[in-house]
Amino acid sequence: MMGTISGGGLVVDGISKRFGRGESVVTVLDDIAFQVAEGEFVAVVGPSGSGKTTLLNTVAGFVDPDEGRILVNGAPVAGPGPSRCVVFQEYAIFPWLTVRRNIEFGMRLRARRRPADERREVADRYLELMGLTAFADALPKTLSGGMRQRVALARAYAVDPEILLMDEPFAALDAQTRETMQEALLEINQKERRTVVFVTHQVEEAIFLADRIVVMSARPSRVQDVVTVPWSGERTHALKTSTEFIALRREIESMLRSTDSTPRVA
Repeated sequence: MMGTISGGGLVVDGISKRFGRGESVVTVLDDIAFQVAEGEFVAVVGPSGSGKTTLLNTVAGFVDPDEGRILVNGAPVAGPGPSRCVVFQEYAIFPWLTVRRNIEFGMRLRARRRPADERREVADRYLELMGLTAFADALPKTLSGGMRQRVALARAYAVDPEILLMDEPFAALDAQTRETMQEALLEINQKERRTVVFVTHQVEEAIFLADRIVVMSARPSRVQDVVTVPWSGERTHALKTSTEFIALRREIESMLRSTDSTPRVA
């Protein structure tokens, strides 16, 4: 487990998770440890089947770890709760509710309930931020995949969680729409800063979006390295063709091709 535990943000402290019994037991996560500072955007990448989604589900409280602990702003995670909000790969929005009502949904629940006028004010802000104002009264079936995922992001930000957990939210989109959504996410997170853990199988996406990248090994998964993305400020599509970007992508891709699960020294 980690020696020093900071108070704010997210602490993943020596998490291990196994599935099955007896001879059929499979260790998916093996002593996973890292921290995410308050307001930091951290991406998680790893080989296929390395347990990235299991890790996210454990942080969300959907899955209990066999060893270790998870802290959110110093409080232990003991199940799902309003401190964390998950954005899934599939568009987890309600098809029978309008765009506005979907965004307001979390603010109607008991744990996050707000008065009607406040709900409308918050929804208006996120409708504008995500370019959805003209679609406020539309049903999801009339929207494109990218627009539906904008609704899911707006709803997640609107409930003001302490941690936003994103499980490959753009994986189902075509390449052009995916790039547009990456830029939209950067824009909204610059204006409405949140602590984010973003799981992706695309190294390029991780580098473009994140402040730091947790690189996981093949199963049984450990943290191979935690890579700091070496630039700040505005990020545009042109960054992806820069020499520094390409070099970092190759470095991380080389780590992922390795079958060595021994943790690397950061």
